[in-house]
Amino acid sequence: MMSADIGQYPESLSLNYSLEKRKLRILIFWFLVFIDSVALPIGLYYLLTRCTTLSTTTIFNILTLTLFGTFVTETLQRSWSLWRKESKVRVRNAGRYYVNNTSTYRFTPHPVYSISPTGISSSPGSLLLPNWFWEPSPTPPWIRMLAVPVPSLFFIFSIEMLIFEFMYVLKMSVPFRISSIAKGDPMRPALYPLLEDIIAVDGNGGTEFRDRLDQRYNASPPFRNMLHRLTILWMVPQMLVAGGTLAGIVIANNELAYTLGWSVPAIWAGIWAMVMVVCVRVELRRDRHYWDGRPYALMRCRGLNPGE
Repeated sequence: MMSADIGQYPESLSLNYSLEKRKLRILIFWFLVFIDSVALPIGLYYLLTRCTTLSTTTIFNILTLTLFGTFVTETLQRSWSLWRKESKVRVRNAGRYYVNNTSTYRFTPHPVYSISPTGISSSPGSLLLPNWFWEPSPTPPWIRMLAVPVPSLFFIFSIEMLIFEFMYVLKMSVPFRISSIAKGDPMRPALYPLLEDIIAVDGNGGTEFRDRLDQRYNASPPFRNMLHRLTILWMVPQMLVAGGTLAGIVIANNELAYTLGWSVPAIWAGIWAMVMVVCVRVELRRDRHYWDGRPYALMRCRGLNPGE
């Protein structure tokens, strides 16, 4: 449908979705993410190391048990929203047992990736939770390894986006369903399935939003270009920040390395999210100009003079 007839859509296709009514929920969610994934790991670490006599290993065991509660809760909630019988957020015609869309598959392992090195480095000799927590290994934790979860997550995610974007640029067909992109269809920009899944499920846009996003994507070349440019704008800096942070972790002393690993990616993400908001507004203005000019294009296609 990429070559949709110019007269098929006489005016801009609305996504019928607004963030205005959801601002409070968005702010609460990201505040919890900040507390859970930035403030708590750093603040609790310095609190426990400065104000208690606990061993370093015990401190990091405690920290490990407090990580990523918000993401785990959100994953369980979105899985239920997709699985329940009367779900209104699933990919159309995907069936009830398509319980986890692509973004869930991509996000779910990330907290595991992040917690695993923390647990291993805190107590490499113990795999049983009771022993791991109450009888920590005498071996000091590998503090530099404890600093790598978030930048490693960023790097893995940027590599995934890079692969998807290469598939889009090379016009490759997807080997399996990626959200609403059916198996065998051309790949779309890496940001497309992410945007679709988050707004449809977490933002309660529902299946209707998936359909409207698909129509808008097919009908508007500026919209397609926007998603491609925004993917590059997020992916490349994310990879550079992740690589730079990992390099800093290797060079810095132990405590500074830990602080860098848990703070730099979050600070960048917050700043870059605001940059992305501005860029999205600029790109949507281009898309609107495209639709505003379509009546003249339609008249020219029909052999009429726009000035008549």
